Amino acid sequence: MIIQTGTRTAVLFSLLAASVVGACKSAADDEEAQIGNAVGDVMSGVDDANQGSTSTAMLDRLPVLRMPDQLRGPLWRRATEALLPEAHAAACSGVTFSSCDAGVRSRSFDDCSFGVATVSGSTSLAFSSAPACIFISTGDAVTRTASLTLTGLYGGTLAITSPGGGQVLTKTATGFEYTVPGMERVLTTAGGRELFDVSTATTAPIEITGSSRSDLVIVSGTLQITHHLDGYAVSLTASNLAWAPTCNCAVSGSLTGTVSGGKHDGKSASVTLTGCGEAEVNIDGETASVSLDRCSSI
Repeated sequence: MIIQTGTRTAVLFSLLAASVVGACKSAADDEEAQIGNAVGDVMSGVDDANQGSTSTAMLDRLPVLRMPDQLRGPLWRRATEALLPEAHAAACSGVTFSSCDAGVRSRSFDDCSFGVATVSGSTSLAFSSAPACIFISTGDAVTRTASLTLTGLYGGTLAITSPGGGQVLTKTATGFEYTVPGMERVLTTAGGRELFDVSTATTAPIEITGSSRSDLVIVSGTLQITHHLDGYAVSLTASNLAWAPTCNCAVSGSLTGTVSGGKHDGKSASVTLTGCGEAEVNIDGETASVSLDRCSSI
């Protein structure tokens, strides 16, 4: 293929240069990104729940809002293919939840497109108010579970499942209580090699005050993030994670805790939110800036 000089060539060479820089990314950066993204997933889940109407609480967005780089292929391949027309399946944004059936609503994806990836599988919402699907009174609860697979342009997959029981939101007198019995994200290359296997669960319920993005705050609660391939876990306790009206995640506040197992056993860890979808993740004094793949401006 011959590429004309000018803007297209400049774009191509800039992306090729970025691919060289990206190749120097360390394993530590990947660890920090997964810790940050686990926190982002919880915050986005809280937001999804809060923004739903009384009959559609916890209507989740797409599994990620920013595609993992490993599913998008090498930057040099993306650069060349971005210059050519592409054909895509029907967009996932058109997939909606089913009507209420005995207290359950579901959303099924049939290889619909999400950027350069496709999504298959389903998510479901089980309401404690069954056979109705309502979420309006103190004590009402809804459980979200998922069995989803994102398949990248070159065959890599991100599997999102809820082996421990998913995520549960309960309405309280002052806001919400959010627990995560268990969620898991596994990224696998086209050749079958697992790049990460990360699960999340709450060891202390996440307590939330407020009723909208203008006053929503996570005031307490502990999230445990387990990296199965690397043999360690991080327990993080939340402190004043506050939303902004223009973001689907908290934009300020922090989580702090310790690492158990692995090379950082007993070391400190923290996640500090620096803006919408952005965080600083620190492990034993080493800090990395992370973009959270479930968080974005509204």
